[in-house]
Amino acid sequence: MAVVGPLDEHDRRPTLMIRLADIQEKLFLAESHVRLYMASSRINSRGDRELIGVKDINVGYDSGWDRVLLLWPIIVRHVIDESSPLHGLTRESLLSAEFELIMTVEGIVEATGMTFQARTSFLPNEILWGHKFKPMVLMNEKLSKYEVHYGLFDHTERVLDFDVPPKTDAEEMELEDMGHHNNASGFL
Repeated sequence: MAVVGPLDEHDRRPTLMIRLADIQEKLFLAESHVRLYMASSRINSRGDRELIGVKDINVGYDSGWDRVLLLWPIIVRHVIDESSPLHGLTRESLLSAEFELIMTVEGIVEATGMTFQARTSFLPNEILWGHKFKPMVLMNEKLSKYEVHYGLFDHTERVLDFDVPPKTDAEEMELEDMGHHNNASGFL
């Protein structure tokens, strides 16, 4: 499942988020990294769907945030800014969009040294607008340790004030001056 919502409570920039987890026990991946692509299509004059292009979607290649350690679930993030192929997307335009997001995760299985790759994809109707993922790594107060609740993997909650007017260019520049990363995946 994928969602589009604010980056966090303080940074309201629209962000595509995809939760990712390795649920296999004792199969640890080393050198893992994530890639995200957008395959755009259209209906041609004969009524057939045709691929018109595939674009990279930046999930932190320039800053190293695309390299992930899957010891616990993470959220892969892509800020939808002027450089994003998703720039200009709205709740309404998402409903009629003609694209597919394709995510790959690659790594090396520590026990064998073999390369591992997993793929998944998301169509526009599988992307929830104005949502965020509910936390699934929770503190067990009795044991004084964190526990992962995989039953919450696809659970989201609505962000009520997400469809507010976008920030002005001056407000965006002020955010950038504060040292925020543009496109990054990160941990919960």
